[in-house]
Amino acid sequence: MTDWRAERDQALLTLEREKRPAFRTEAALQLYHLASDVPEHAAEFLEVLPRLLSDTQTEVRRAGVSLASVVVPPDALPELLISKLRDEEWQIRLEATGRLADLARPELRGALASMLEDGTFEVRFEAARGIASLQHAAGMDVLLEALDADLLRFRALGALAELGDPRALPPVKKLFGRWLLPAFDRTQAAGVLAKLGDADGATYLLQRSMKKRWSPDRALAVELCGEVKAPGALEHLKSLLDDVKDPCRGAAARGLGRLGDVRAVPWLVGLLQDTQASEDCRLDAADGLWRLGSPEARQAVRNAVSTFPTPEARAELEELLQEEP
Repeated sequence: MTDWRAERDQALLTLEREKRPAFRTEAALQLYHLASDVPEHAAEFLEVLPRLLSDTQTEVRRAGVSLASVVVPPDALPELLISKLRDEEWQIRLEATGRLADLARPELRGALASMLEDGTFEVRFEAARGIASLQHAAGMDVLLEALDADLLRFRALGALAELGDPRALPPVKKLFGRWLLPAFDRTQAAGVLAKLGDADGATYLLQRSMKKRWSPDRALAVELCGEVKAPGALEHLKSLLDDVKDPCRGAAARGLGRLGDVRAVPWLVGLLQDTQASEDCRLDAADGLWRLGSPEARQAVRNAVSTFPTPEARAELEELLQEEP
């Protein structure tokens, strides 16, 4: 097992003695990742937080904002993040806005809305996706503008799907038909179209999810078939789930959970309890069952924790059990 305390102390030593910015940034980010891996020991990282947040190097302070998101108590975190929204460095504002958006708390909508006027587009985008997750369209123009940004497009489409505003249909339809659009982006766009009631989106997802040839976005298409409730999705996803040689079997399990049809419960329980199946597939079945949310489904997941051989899988399941179905 990794000695995270030794790694933490080494990272702190690097921050103290190292002069090269890249190495100091790496050490600060390592502190964030270590804290994320051992959330039960958050208090042992909390004491170093002021040191990172007051550092003279921008990227170290940014890593400090990331660290705050995993070690500061939930009731105190919004205040700290809001205090960073007016930082003179856009990287700090970007990190704080993104972390604030991730909290998805209705009472933070005003703080996020204020960042829609920020001078940096990436900051405005983080605010817009956060507001969209709260089912408000104040940032929709920013999300639509982000459809032209290669690095933001996929997440912008996800936010538009979550928002579900029909005004997004024409620009997403135009994007969907764009020549040479990356496969993942086109499949994500198809999901948005399907959610907004465009039949072409659901048809594309079903076709893309067929086991005709390998494609990097097939698993995404399979999962989206369930999420958008494509016509015939229940039977289609079951056929994929039943094929033990299909590499998208786990995606089908997740898709059935997102579909929300309790008829899938016995199928997913069967995969969850199949100790001959891969651990990843069984974890995907647990995810699908937990999303279905019926008492039978939830109990099956609780009962299965002890049947997983690796501590990493058991920890993942325990974390799943803490989530609201």
